[in-house]
Amino acid sequence: MLSLEEIAGSPCFVSLPHFYGNEEWGGLEARQVYFDSKYDRRLHSYYIDIEPITGLAVREARRFQFNFRVERNMQFPQIISSQERCEVPTAKFNENGYGCFMFFPVWWVSEERHIDRCAALRLKGKVLEIPERLYHTVLYGTILAVALVTVGIVPWYCTHRREILFRQRIYID
Repeated sequence: MLSLEEIAGSPCFVSLPHFYGNEEWGGLEARQVYFDSKYDRRLHSYYIDIEPITGLAVREARRFQFNFRVERNMQFPQIISSQERCEVPTAKFNENGYGCFMFFPVWWVSEERHIDRCAALRLKGKVLEIPERLYHTVLYGTILAVALVTVGIVPWYCTHRREILFRQRIYID
């Protein structure tokens, strides 16, 4: 989870939806506290698929969840910390907050973008088919060169053979 407290001026935090992966990255909030089911990483994370030749983003998804830290106070006296601890509140904020608190998900954003069909066909035609076109050009060029050499060698061989036979004849003058 990333703290936006310095920027926003309020106890606002950003995480992946449903606190996904937070415990893997050393966060205090665990996904299992809120949901018991297993989630697909691809559906709950930020990713970008980049085409390696052009560097074009072919597919991307940005998913974020905005959370507020709610602390035990007069308005919320029943808050039990999701980290199974409840320290005595202090005036100084540390890694455990000011005392008993929980992260309350407020909203989450899911933006997905995929390359459209026309752009994909344009990319395929202008970039991805170049090796195939190069292969076919070299192949057809080689076949044409062999055919031309063959067409040139056959008449030369026939003429050369006739010349040899002509010189082998003996003429008496």
